[in-house]
Amino acid sequence: MNKNTLKLIVAVFLAVAIFLVGIAVSSFMNDGDNDGLTADNTSSTASDNTSSVNTESSNTTSSDVASSDTSNITSSETASSEKNESSKVQSTTSSNNSSTNNSSSTTERPIQNTLFPGYKYNTTLNIEDNVFIDSLVYTGYNLEKHRADGLMWEYVLSKYKRGKGWLSNISFGGGSTGLETTPEGLPDIKFFEKKNLVCASFASYVYFNYLPNVAKIDVSALELPEDTKSANSFYQACKKWLKSGQTYNIGFTAKDKAAGIEFTPDEEIPLGSIIVFRDKASPGKTSADHITIYVGEKNGYHWVIQTGNKNGPEFCAVERFKFGPDPQWPLAIFATPKCIYDAIGAQQSGN
Repeated sequence: MNKNTLKLIVAVFLAVAIFLVGIAVSSFMNDGDNDGLTADNTSSTASDNTSSVNTESSNTTSSDVASSDTSNITSSETASSEKNESSKVQSTTSSNNSSTNNSSSTTERPIQNTLFPGYKYNTTLNIEDNVFIDSLVYTGYNLEKHRADGLMWEYVLSKYKRGKGWLSNISFGGGSTGLETTPEGLPDIKFFEKKNLVCASFASYVYFNYLPNVAKIDVSALELPEDTKSANSFYQACKKWLKSGQTYNIGFTAKDKAAGIEFTPDEEIPLGSIIVFRDKASPGKTSADHITIYVGEKNGYHWVIQTGNKNGPEFCAVERFKFGPDPQWPLAIFATPKCIYDAIGAQQSGN
């Protein structure tokens, strides 16, 4: 073997070693960095087909529609790459799809709110104390300890949360519709603990169980999803709320950045709004894969409550949904329905 051949072999060996080290580092950086979802490949009629959040670049043009280093468990990782695609999501939605469904964009024509033209509002709810966070606490989530630990509104990696003592006894699974109640007519948390929840059944619990049965908010104006365990079924219900004048779409821009999703809504998102996600690996997809409930913006994150992995009901941030084994990407925002905000306003005014 001559010297040139030996040098070539050494060079190839070094290149392969560097490549493998790079993969290992990237895997470490993103390990557990997903408060999002656990892969669920069951039928959408049985659960959500939802899961976590990983690293393929994608940005959507769709009109259908933390960090003080107080602990090494807060998220300071960045993804290993950044791509240049960007997206502008407009505040329109329709079942009449007029889309350009290429690899990076979808577009649909708007439906006007005919019952309440120009219906808009700004949230008057307190991010620290509101009925939607109350619904999370009702499941058994230990918000008091979360606050006491000094990590409220700090992004904490999914794998550390159970050990912090914040989470309820509910995990991820499609055995509950979210609508089950006790003989007293209250949400049956014990049943949820046995059968668990997925993203859509958690959202159904909040909207169609906790709000009417505990918070005494009348939601009868909202059509129930045909399948309360299906993310896409919940999405279709949101579209019906739009047609009935109970909600409106909020536009947003979503850009794929190394540190996460750069998420910029066109206007303030009212607390309690529904944020819909689709698989990040399918840029042209117009059906939903994940449902979350918005609870406010703080410390550089847009926070939601959701169920998407074995942690059960928990906080997550829109910006982090691109990481993990099954990345998600924002698809649509539906503002908190009018009937809910009218009821909250009436309760606040004492009427």
